[in-house]
Amino acid sequence: MRGSLLLLLALVATPTAADVDSAFITRLSMSVVKVRALATNGKTLLGSGVVVGPDEVLTNCHVTRDARSVAIVKSALNFNVYSQKADVEHDLCLLRTDPMPLRPVAVRSLTSVKPGERSFYFGFTGGIESFFAQGKVTALHGLDGSSVIETTSGFSLGASGGGLFDEQGRLLGITTFLAAGHKGAYYAMPADWLERLRTHQSHEIGPLSGSPLWDKPESEQPYFLRVGRLLEQKRWDEAASLGASWARAEVANPGAWLALGTALSMLSRNREAQAALERTVELSPDDPRGLYQLGVVLARSGQGGRAESVQTTLAAVDADLAGKLQQTIIECARLC
Repeated sequence: MRGSLLLLLALVATPTAADVDSAFITRLSMSVVKVRALATNGKTLLGSGVVVGPDEVLTNCHVTRDARSVAIVKSALNFNVYSQKADVEHDLCLLRTDPMPLRPVAVRSLTSVKPGERSFYFGFTGGIESFFAQGKVTALHGLDGSSVIETTSGFSLGASGGGLFDEQGRLLGITTFLAAGHKGAYYAMPADWLERLRTHQSHEIGPLSGSPLWDKPESEQPYFLRVGRLLEQKRWDEAASLGASWARAEVANPGAWLALGTALSMLSRNREAQAALERTVELSPDDPRGLYQLGVVLARSGQGGRAESVQTTLAAVDADLAGKLQQTIIECARLC
């Protein structure tokens, strides 16, 4: 494993499900299955998958990449997998099974999803115990016609291949990897890559070649992973430099400007940070993180009135971040 990205092998705290209707969790569980892969070395690999069509299960290719045989498990039922369509680069594999009496989920296009929306994870811890977590979509990292989803819906041990859902139970993505560090960055591959995956050629189950985008050499990984790693490690100068390259390469990507503005802010280059963050909000007016970072820079620059205006806008999309920003504004009125 390269860099600070980890396969889903670390235990994390389970967010409470107290305010979620149990019927909603049950409905999600009906379309999420266990994936059991027998590797060529004789080991059994366990993961999760989501039923996305008649006798079709979507999972991560890193769950099945070393397999010589794969089975789908639902309660006491077992279903043989006889072929798969693989997109190893994007870490999505579509498994074709023997007939299954399981209901497919609806897939939601990410074109209508915005940062700040609630999200819900359901899968199987270690491929054994069911696990539910709620959170929010924190970022959408544009890539190859869709977006890799960053969320606070935390995964747990062996959660690869689980489902990330919206409030209506529609599938947003397949939970895939997490970033090491304290901030809790969890990533899901977009489910709306499914239609393109369906056009791939089917192959019998067997070992797969290639590496997913998050496991490539660092220089070959997408900008959002490389810059995100530098920000997590507080390497502000390097993050600002690479963020500037990202913003030049993808001028219409709000995530690039947000990363650049965040790094510049931490270097106390407030004027440049403000310009980058204003560009972020121009491109994505409802992005909670962009609004929050802009408000912080304004407050620290003595622009309390503008910061309060941003805080009002932020309150409509993320009350928690709005509260944090309000505290910063109050503190800066006295100390900044």
